[in-house]
Amino acid sequence: MYNIEVLSELAGLTKRTVRYYIELGLLTPPVGSCRGSYYTESHLDNLAQIKRLSSKGIPLTQMKAILSAESCKNDLKFVEDIEITKWEKTIICDGVELNFKHNFLNKQELCRISHFIRELFECRDNS
Repeated sequence: MYNIEVLSELAGLTKRTVRYYIELGLLTPPVGSCRGSYYTESHLDNLAQIKRLSSKGIPLTQMKAILSAESCKNDLKFVEDIEITKWEKTIICDGVELNFKHNFLNKQELCRISHFIRELFECRDNS
């Protein structure tokens, strides 16, 4: 059994964050009421899950759905394997866009690709 000070310290979070997670429904309220309320090992485990999901870039709104799902235990293992990547998009010409991982191409490479694709479509239009 933990009070909120001990729970937040063990979880590496502030008391305010713990209360916020309860308010959002990500964490169940403490057992008991008023000064006699306490948190369990289950609360600590849930906070660890929330931190793992957060480190993967999953928004709090999606976390709530994941944590409250009936198959939560199986889903969390699957979600931990998800890699969040940022993508960039540039429009080359009408009807053609290029998507690539963030910082995958430098400006010179992007210009060369763009030029090549534009030439390709000009040739197609002329034939």
